[in-house]
Order: sequence, then structure tokens, then C-alpha cells
Amino acid sequence: MLLSLRQKIISVNLTLLLIVTIAAGLITTFEVQNFFEERVFEQLKTHMSETEFFISTLNLSDDITESEYKSLIAFADAASIRLTLIDSLGVVIFDSWVKKDSLRYLENHLTRPEVQMALHHQYGTNERLSATTGVRLLYAARAVTPKAFENAGNLAQSKFIRAAIPIIAIEEVLSEIRWTVFVGGAFALLIIAIVSLLLSKRLTDPIRKLARVAEEVKKGNLDAHFEHGSDSDINNLAELLDEMVTKLREDVNQMQKLQTMRSQFLGNVSHELRTPIFALQGYLETFLHSTDLDIDKQRTFVEKAFQNSVRLNNLLTDLIDISRIESGEMKMSFRKIMVHDWLEKIVSEYSVKDHKKGVTVHFANRDDKIECYVMGDKERLSQVVLNLVQNAINYNKEYGTVTVGYDVLEDDVRIFVSDTGPGIGDEHLTRIFERFYRVDKERSRMVGGTGLGLAIVKHICEAHRTRVKVESKLGIGTTFSFLMKKK
Repeated sequence: MLLSLRQKIISVNLTLLLIVTIAAGLITTFEVQNFFEERVFEQLKTHMSETEFFISTLNLSDDITESEYKSLIAFADAASIRLTLIDSLGVVIFDSWVKKDSLRYLENHLTRPEVQMALHHQYGTNERLSATTGVRLLYAARAVTPKAFENAGNLAQSKFIRAAIPIIAIEEVLSEIRWTVFVGGAFALLIIAIVSLLLSKRLTDPIRKLARVAEEVKKGNLDAHFEHGSDSDINNLAELLDEMVTKLREDVNQMQKLQTMRSQFLGNVSHELRTPIFALQGYLETFLHSTDLDIDKQRTFVEKAFQNSVRLNNLLTDLIDISRIESGEMKMSFRKIMVHDWLEKIVSEYSVKDHKKGVTVHFANRDDKIECYVMGDKERLSQVVLNLVQNAINYNKEYGTVTVGYDVLEDDVRIFVSDTGPGIGDEHLTRIFERFYRVDKERSRMVGGTGLGLAIVKHICEAHRTRVKVESKLGIGTTFSFLMKKK
């Protein structure tokens, strides 16, 4: 009877754990696959947008030269994608995986599933085996207006940009996850079998309690807690399962947080891009269709349209910068920098500018030169200081002062930018380095801010293993500073 009980304990617990493991493996694999595919398609969308911009800068002739063809291939290779340009008739006019001389042998691509979807819905995706290369790929295609290629010669007839990436990378990750789930499940099954063989009838109730809690976890109740019994083995198992649930809960919360951040970022980007684009369209449409505008009004509309185009360009530049920094594509070139001469040059450039509010940019160490050096990327550190100075000017009071300077400490050099503006409230100080966060949204748009400047400052400082610090008092002003190791 004792043996039968042990067999029952083993069979029940192994079956339960097997179900949980399989369910977790299937759910994990499915969710991870969807997550990776979504990320890949988002990346492909980004690459297609970058392709439009890249093509517009090439100034192509009527026929793509060998050099221009290689430039497009290099662009695609840098993004690790297969890039295809297809005209409105389905003829392939560029493919980064096909030599230029071989394009004429390619089939017509108008009937490709992703192209057909893009034809009817502007954007299309597909997963299939490539008839051209024999490689299984994830495809994304987008129908574009001829205006996107107005400087591209024959490419003005193009209707589709298609980007693709081999699916083998995703399959390798999924295989590793399946193997990890299998090994983890097998290990857990082995533990339960050994424990069940060694335990007596008095362990039945605690094990059943554990099983009930495991069932709750399987149903999605990640707040479930495994009760500890009097036996140390049961306690160890309960603690192990508690740790697993805690880790799973943390992972789920992290995924939800990342999803929320991604959604907010995409929403902010869409909103920020839409505002100057709509304004630009409005001014130009009024200018084109109004026949009774005098010269002054015409000039006003053109100036406002130009201002919005500058704002749009600044936003795109900042988006590209922050994307390159966060993805690690922006490489830092560290070298020795003479702090005094570097900051003095930056301040001198601002001193000759005409600031509408009469703001004065002052170099605190002009008459107190101290020879000290730091190691860093001079271009990126200049971007940090310029961002801080420009913010200090934009948000300063009329005829205010911006002070740039440095303090030599024992082991560090403290670089700072101060202003005499209205200051920043304490409730904003912890969030001003977030992307698109603005203390005063209306004023920020009036001065042409993108909402990304301080986020870029933060990332560049972190790349130099330092942190930017902000101190502010309402009605007095604000000081941004960061430390650099002396060399």
C-alpha cells in the first residue's frame, strides 16, 4: 500500500509538473515568437523610412550607376537587411542581394503577397521562402508616393520599398528557449520524482497544497504564494517555486513596462512629427490657394513654413541621434581634451550670435585659465554643452545671463552651465531627462524644442561613465553639471 501511495504521488506530481512545463513552454515560445516578429517588423518599418531618406540624399541620375548601386547595397548591409525597390509595374529596380546585371532575370514582384498587401493597405508583411534566393525571410513592404523619390531619376516611378530579414535568427532564439524549457522541466520532474520516492504519506497534503498553488500560477495568478511546511525538503521546494514565480512576475512586469514605454514613445514620435508637418502643409496650402495675399503676408507664411521645416529637421536629427546612442551604433572616439580652450571656443561662438531676448553667454573662467585635461569624445561632449547652453538661452528671461565654466576638483573636473531663468519645480527635476518630457509644453514648442535634447545629454554623459546633475531654484535659475575624470 505504501508503494502504491508513492507511485500515486510520483504520477500525480510528475503529470502536473509536465503539464505546467509544456504549457509554459508553449506560451513562452508563442509569446516570444510574436514579440520577436513584432520587433523585427518594427525594425523593418524603420529601415524602410531610413531608405526613403537615404535615397532622397543620393541625387541619382536617370540610371543607377554601379557606384550608386554599391552605395545602396552598403546601406542595406549596414542595416543587416535585404533591401528591394520595386516600381509600379512590379519590376525590380534594385535588390541588395542581386547583382545589378542580374536584375533583368528576376520575376515580376507585383504579385508577391507583401507587395499586394502594401498595394491595398500601404503596408504589407509576409513570411515565406524567397523564390530568388531560396532563403526563408520575414518581408515588410510599403507603398510610397513618387514624391519620396522626386530626386531619384527613374526611381520616381517606384511604388514600393521592401525590406526583409532571414527568419533563421528568430528560429535560433526560439530553439534555445525550447531547449531551456525542456531542460528546466526535465530537471524539475527529476527533483519531484526523487522527493516523492523518499517521502511518506504525511507529505501528501503539503504536496497537494503546492500543486494547487502551482495551478494558480499556471492560470496567471502571479501573486500566489507557496506555503512552507514542517519538512525542510518541502520548504526548499516552496522557496524554489516562490523564486521562480517572483522572477516570472518581475519579467512580466518588465515586459509590460517596456511595452508601455514603446507605445508611449511611438505615440510621442507620431505626435511630434505630425505637428510640424500639418503646420507646414497648412501654411503652404494657404500660400498656394490664396490669390489676394500681399507681399508681407506671403513672406510671413513662407517664414512660418520654413520654421516648421527646421523644427521637423531638428526632431528627425535628434531621433536619429538618440536611436544610434541607445542601439550602440554611435561609437565614441575618446581623446585628450584641454578643457579651458574647448569651452572657451564654444562660448565664443555663442557670443557673436544675435539673441532676440538679449541673453548674454558668459565664460566663467575667461580670466582664470587652468591647464587641465579630460578624456572624452570632443564632438559628443560639445553636443552636450551646446544642448545645455541652447536650453539655457531658450528658457531664460529677457536680458538674462548664461554662464559656462568649469571647476577643477581633486580627481575630477566639474563642467557646468547656469542660467538666470525662472527655474524648474522640484516635481519636474526627476523627469526632465525623459524623452519628450517638457516642463512647459507650449513654451518648448514656441522656441522649437524637440523634447529630446536632455535625453541625448543624459545618454552621452552615461557613455562617458558620468551623470548629469541638475540644481534649480524657482525665480533664481538652473545649473546643469557633470564630472569628468582628470587626465
